[in-house]
Amino acid sequence: MAGGAVETDKFLLLFVTAAFLAGLWMGLGPVWVVGSTIMAVLIYIALRYPRGRPDWKYGPVETVYTLSTMVTMLLMVYIIYLAGASLIPPGGMQLLTAIAALGFMVMFLLGLFYPGGRGLQSRGNR
Repeated sequence: MAGGAVETDKFLLLFVTAAFLAGLWMGLGPVWVVGSTIMAVLIYIALRYPRGRPDWKYGPVETVYTLSTMVTMLLMVYIIYLAGASLIPPGGMQLLTAIAALGFMVMFLLGLFYPGGRGLQSRGNR
């Protein structure tokens, strides 16, 4: 594992983020949003890995990495949501705020799918 990339279930991370955003979009309270997100995670894991641990292909390090990435992503989404819901910027700043939030999410997704920066490495490092 030295120097290797840690493998994670990227679809799970995207699914959880979508479930979390759906709960926020529907106007549920924070407890209900977290509860429905946890239920979505458990349903996904139950459907994807029906026999439990024997089907789970990730080791303990990958599992902790997936959970920490999931919590970090949800916290960032929630902070962006709170900032957008509570701050009322002047008219021209709304577009700039939306573009900045979109750019941030694109950078986060690129970091999720290309964590090693494959396109930025020189040929000598490969």
